[in-house]
Amino acid sequence: MNAADLRTDSAAAERDGSAVVDVRGMWCPSCANAVERVLARQAGVLDASVSFAAEAAHVQWDTAVTTLPTLLEAVARLGYTATLEGSQRDRRAHLAREAALIRMRLIVAVVFGMWAMPAQWTVYMDLHDAIPASIRLGLAWFAGVTTLPILLFSGWPFLRAAWRTSRAGVPGMDALVACGATVGFVLSVWRLLHGDSEVFFDSTAMIVTLLLAGRLIEHTMRGRAADAMQALLALPAQTVLLEEAHGGQREVLAKRVTAGQRFRLRPGERAALDGEIESGISTLDRALLTGESTPVAVRRGDTVEAGVLNGTGSLVVRVTSEVGARRADAIARTLRRMLARKTAADALAERFTRRFVPAIFLIAAATGAYGVLTGAGWSAALEHAIAVLVITCPCALGLATPLALMAGAGRAARAGILFQDVEAIERATGIGIVFFDKTGTLTRGEPTVVGVHPAPGVGEAELLAAAVMAERGSEHPLARAIRACGQACPISNEPGECEAVPGMGVVWRGEDGARIVVGSAALLGREGIVLDESAHCDETTAYVARNGRLLGHVRVADAVRPESEAAVAELQARGIEVRMLTGDRPEPAYSVAEAVGIPREHVTAGVGPEEKAAIVLDARHRHRVVAFVGDGLNDGPALAAADYGIAVQSACASSAAASAVVLTRGDIRQVADAIASGARISRVMRQNLGWAAAYNLIALPVAIGGLASPALAAAAMVFSSISVTLNACRLSLLPSPGSRSRASSAALAASASFSILDSKNEQGFIECIVEPSPRVSRADVRAGTCRSRGRQRVGRR
Repeated sequence: MNAADLRTDSAAAERDGSAVVDVRGMWCPSCANAVERVLARQAGVLDASVSFAAEAAHVQWDTAVTTLPTLLEAVARLGYTATLEGSQRDRRAHLAREAALIRMRLIVAVVFGMWAMPAQWTVYMDLHDAIPASIRLGLAWFAGVTTLPILLFSGWPFLRAAWRTSRAGVPGMDALVACGATVGFVLSVWRLLHGDSEVFFDSTAMIVTLLLAGRLIEHTMRGRAADAMQALLALPAQTVLLEEAHGGQREVLAKRVTAGQRFRLRPGERAALDGEIESGISTLDRALLTGESTPVAVRRGDTVEAGVLNGTGSLVVRVTSEVGARRADAIARTLRRMLARKTAADALAERFTRRFVPAIFLIAAATGAYGVLTGAGWSAALEHAIAVLVITCPCALGLATPLALMAGAGRAARAGILFQDVEAIERATGIGIVFFDKTGTLTRGEPTVVGVHPAPGVGEAELLAAAVMAERGSEHPLARAIRACGQACPISNEPGECEAVPGMGVVWRGEDGARIVVGSAALLGREGIVLDESAHCDETTAYVARNGRLLGHVRVADAVRPESEAAVAELQARGIEVRMLTGDRPEPAYSVAEAVGIPREHVTAGVGPEEKAAIVLDARHRHRVVAFVGDGLNDGPALAAADYGIAVQSACASSAAASAVVLTRGDIRQVADAIASGARISRVMRQNLGWAAAYNLIALPVAIGGLASPALAAAAMVFSSISVTLNACRLSLLPSPGSRSRASSAALAASASFSILDSKNEQGFIECIVEPSPRVSRADVRAGTCRSRGRQRVGRR
């Protein structure tokens, strides 16, 4: 990130009073606690949360009291480096340097340990004092000299972290390690100075070496757990082929391109910016961005998002969102903010550690004193005290939830499920009821022609041509639906004028006296046209008449999404009760409920935003964990009131902000996946916390009883941390929920919006825009025919 970008981001953060910053130099979860405490103590800070796993801090402050540079400086004074979010390349380089330094420290510890350990063990093995005292003392001094680099160089990260956390007033796990290793070394030197060869340098060497090996494995696993998230954050390309005004082309950095400029997206290239296609035909692979498995056909007027992979066609794209305002950037910010925040389990573990560490120091001191008083000797008593300090180090407790959250959230994001609220994840396991909004959630959210019914002696093409001709100049949603359906019909270019009759329809008058009326029964009645009463139905009906003669009617409805029925059935199969809340009239609400499998008695129609939220809160008060799925502005209060608010891709900004989860693919079958993913992450977090707590409860009496040496204590602590890390990493390796069942129904997803491109003619773009059944085949779609519930519905555009 260059200086100009840094100034821009800093200015934006200053205006908002909120930022996610990278914090480098943290060695363990206790470092994150120290940074968080320092930030929270600064005047004007409203909220501060630091994640060791994500190496990030989310800070909110009062812009009238403090500034971001002041907060970054406070972190720097503690010894850490805090900067605004850097590029993914910088992060990867930092992680690589950190891993290389840990390896180097480990190599030094192993090499010098190979000299220190044999010298120490030679003294141990001399049970009958066969070695002269002078040689024993010399070997002990040699062990001390070779252990010194292990303590000061290899063990420096532990010593530094202990000092920093103690300065912040939150001594943690590294304080225990540093104290155990240092006390053993210092007392060994003191005994040497008094001519005693019974020393503990081997304990110091083993503690540092084993813990360094554990940190290296832990660091590697943390990197792998973050791979899914890092891949998503680094997805967009860095450069674009800019189309210049004079007709030339040049390669430029994506961050230098502004909205309104044009770039060419070449075949096989990944998009760097969001934009709208101005020319060209191709397919876009959005798998890494949204999890969609099938490439989507696109042409002029369709959108391109940063991170999608272009197919075989070449596209000219007009930029609509610059770097920083792209959809991929919004997803990245959401992920980093979420990962920088703490869950309730994190807060519990932190409070436990804050009280646990001082208690361990007291227990270790008491263990040593008890050993001396009972005649065990200074040597044995000290070893027991060091073992207590090392074996009870709560590293696993600090890693339990952040790693599970990072691995699980990254895997879910790659599948198109974006978590925004970490606390909601912990509630996913208890969800017993899911409320769905109707319009735009269970349905498409836009009018679609569902039936064309010509009068006797009138052809379907004639009916549609007349309707399209009358609706040419109207932007009413019903007019757009009719035009989309009748686009393939031959339309006369006869001049005329169109009059919109508010709330009723349109009347078109041609220069030759022709008259076409399209609208409600009331409008046709006003025009003196007699209707066939049998034509009435529940859906919105547009009657069409020309020169006083009824040509027929077109039925328009908000069509049910083809995946809605499967989404509802999957939730019901898991024992979750499904209900519908809608502000629409009861008749269309019952019709949609019947189509998707929701019982009539579970439908509440005619309710406003406040009433939706009240119903959700009432369900929560009845001791049930409630989820709400919606997309519209009126769904915001209900999404915020629910324990688990889920917004679909098309959701407005306020609804998306109020939700805990966003389905970036817009496929509501992912509702069950979102609940299952949250439950799985929560389950692994509880497993990790349970294991970490059980380990400390078992390890403490073992160390107090003198059953573990310092070296064995270090090995046990390393094993505990690695086991928690491996368990968390399972989340990034397991397939996403529902992926197997989805694979078998890929045809359904494809047929919902399957497009065929004619490479010779851009106008040969045909799309089935109607509701197909799960039995629709690709051959049916290619033939241009779709059947749903026994009726043929064809749409062309």
